[in-house]
Formats: sequence, structure tokens, C-alpha cells
Amino acid sequence: MSKLEELRNEVDAADDAILAALMRRFSITDRIRELKASEGVPRTDKEREREILARVAAAVPPAKRDTVCAIWERLFAGTRGEIETIARGVCVKDGKVLLCRGKGASSTYLPGGHIEFGETGAEALVREMKEETGLDSTAGKFLGVVESSFLQHGEKHCEINLVYELFIENNDVAAQEDWIGFEWCPLSKLDAANLLPVDIRRLIPENG
Repeated sequence: MSKLEELRNEVDAADDAILAALMRRFSITDRIRELKASEGVPRTDKEREREILARVAAAVPPAKRDTVCAIWERLFAGTRGEIETIARGVCVKDGKVLLCRGKGASSTYLPGGHIEFGETGAEALVREMKEETGLDSTAGKFLGVVESSFLQHGEKHCEINLVYELFIENNDVAAQEDWIGFEWCPLSKLDAANLLPVDIRRLIPENG
């Protein structure tokens, strides 16, 4: 085994430990949220979050603090139920629109993903498509905003979708991750695709 392989195995072991710790943390924070709800205590405690961030920041070298604190900020966001901002693309070719579907899911959604700090929506869309498909793409004009609120795993989930035109030269679009897939859906059969959020349908042309 090469030194690189040994180090990668160490990374895998560290990732497994992180996942185990995260699952334990999620279990604890779920219990805290239930307790707060039963006692009428506000869901968010900014002072407690500041205390945790200060402790975490003090435990790592200065060069790593931004990365580590960003991870904890994301954990806080998931606990407090913040609104997510997502860039999505409408890619229409030959009377078909490109959709994404989670493996085994009955619903579909437009390709795209979360907008990271410092990105524009168009930049986020292009980056997400590269990460998810390995393909280069171009974001076109801004088509509109769709707000959505729904239950996800029993929890209320809210998001804002920024929707753009999306252009991909290659018609063979395959996912890099094994839990999602891409498909070209005829515009005439879009109603049967169970596209979510429902209101995003108005931003897709009736014919390509």
C-alpha cells in the first residue's frame, strides 16, 4: 500500500468518526428541541451559539478557524430552521426539460444547489452542475424567484429558489453521486413528473 493510500484510509476513518459524532449530536439537539417546545422556550439561543463558537474557535489554529466555524454555523442553521437559498436551472432541449430525481423518489426538481457565501446565484448554478455532473454549463437570464415551505422528515423546511436559464451542450447528463439521477422529461409530460416546488412550473416554457 502506498503512502497516499494509507493517508486516504486515515481520512476515511476520520470521516467515519465525524459522522458518528454528528449523528450523536443530532440526536441530542433533537431532544433539546423537543424539550424547549414542551416548556415554551425559544428555539434559538444566540448567546449559547456564541459560547460554542468561541470554544470551537479557541480549539483550532487560526488558519483553520474560518473553516471550522463555518461548519458549526451550518449546524446551528439546521437546528434553528433557517431559510435556504438555492440556485436552479431550466435547461430545455428538443421539447424536453432536464430534471433531477433522488433515487427511489416519486418527485423531481430542477437541477442546481445551495448558493455559497460570496457567490451569485448564476455562479452557484454553474458550480453545482459541474460538481453533480462533471459537465460545463452556462447560466442564462434570471427567470424568477419561487418561495417554498414544506415538511421534510417531519420538520418544516423553507427555501427560496433563484431560477435561471441553463445551457448544457452535452445531452448525456449523468450524476456523479449515486443517490440522484438526471432525466430529460418531455414538456408535454411535465405534469406527471411531480415537479417540486409546484410554483416553479410557471417558469418553464410550454414548448421548447
